Amino acid sequence: MNWFIVVYFLINGNWIDADSLKKEGWSPIEQPSYKICIEKINNANIRFRKIADSKNTELDIKFRCECLENSKNKDQINCGARNWIQKIWDKVFIIK
Repeated sequence: MNWFIVVYFLINGNWIDADSLKKEGWSPIEQPSYKICIEKINNANIRFRKIADSKNTELDIKFRCECLENSKNKDQINCGARNWIQKIWDKVFIIK
């Protein structure tokens, strides 16, 4: 299990992960740590929100950090459960 950046698209009012849509080039991207993953998704989400605002359109893409099975190293685990302090931190400081 490792942290991955997962892309979601808004389709017919539902957020669907890009990997399940079988779109080439949109599969989850492994990250070395939760902190790096969060920094990258926050930057991407801010960038895409600015693009949507500038075009006066609805935001139809978002990025999330998710703990997924790593097919390369199935024995390696770098994403443990978040404790209650970390969950509060996530709710306050992570841009969604």
